[in-house]
Amino acid sequence: MGSLFPLNEQEKPKNRGVLIVDDMRMMRMILNTIFRDAGIRVLGEARNGQEALELYTELNPAVVTLDLLMPVMDGFVTMEKLLSYDPNARIIVCSSLQHKVTISKALRMGARDFLVKPFRADKVRTIVYALLQEATFQQRTLIRYKEKGQ
Repeated sequence: MGSLFPLNEQEKPKNRGVLIVDDMRMMRMILNTIFRDAGIRVLGEARNGQEALELYTELNPAVVTLDLLMPVMDGFVTMEKLLSYDPNARIIVCSSLQHKVTISKALRMGARDFLVKPFRADKVRTIVYALLQEATFQQRTLIRYKEKGQ
């Protein structure tokens, strides 16, 4: 993959779905099941940050679930790169790291929420639904803005 260039928010609409990023196959399966049972579309899965960057540029998901401890590229570096590419990226960190410093750092960097593993399925669904609604609202607002010739 080449360099990531910042995304112009008017270039490409968000796909209504989620990208799951976690090096543990079992965790990807759990999240996939939670989303499938809730009627939330999973656009793709990545095992590390490098794969996540490649899939994000290809799939343009509305929401990303992101683990912090991964090989190749950790979640903090991945989040930094995703947000420099797309400042409107909706990232939910899902990690077993539960120190206040870690949670605070992730939220300061731009994560929309932080879920400590193991998490409850209803909590995951609630957060993802809210972010999907936000993405839909933002997309509709942008379309109306363009239609008015602004």
